[in-house]
Amino acid sequence: MKLRKKDIVLIASAVLIAVTAVTLAYFTNSDAVSNRFSRKQDPDETKTVSIEVREQFDPPDEPDGEPFRKEVRIENTGSADSYIRVRLEFSSSEMQEISQISNDADRDNLSAYVPASAFPESAQHPGWEYRAADGFYYYTEAVAPGGTTESLIQWVKTVFPEEWTGATDGYDIYVYSEAVPADDAAGARLNYEDAWR
Repeated sequence: MKLRKKDIVLIASAVLIAVTAVTLAYFTNSDAVSNRFSRKQDPDETKTVSIEVREQFDPPDEPDGEPFRKEVRIENTGSADSYIRVRLEFSSSEMQEISQISNDADRDNLSAYVPASAFPESAQHPGWEYRAADGFYYYTEAVAPGGTTESLIQWVKTVFPEEWTGATDGYDIYVYSEAVPADDAAGARLNYEDAWR
């Protein structure tokens, strides 16, 4: 069978179109993937690292300068002992400057309130260690599944100065938390500093 030049061009064009269609389909196909990491402790059990912020939050209806409850703890909802760290951030630096934080159980212990900007360096958070290098509070003990950290903060008080000219509407205190396994791949217990390296 003798192929003519016209037939060769048609066959080559069909092959080129097919290759182009397959290539376009390859590059335009996508899928969302949720990455969940877990680590095998033994062949029959998978340990997972999972945490949730547990807080009691009772903000005032109107800013009145009185302390309000913002108790922050982190619960280990996974199945592996974990080390936890937390970052606290105010949505407004102006509000941070006129706010105070306490981790004392007594709401009315005024001597326990520390300016929010000085809170990281204070001794208000037993069980936690603040690192200025990354802005995180590190819980120094491993938290077992179902357990929680000690409270990081319990009360917030925002007092507007008489000469205040800024906004008086609400603001947020963001609580961002992370966790890592407390044991290495061989099952040996790490200290909290090594676990975060």
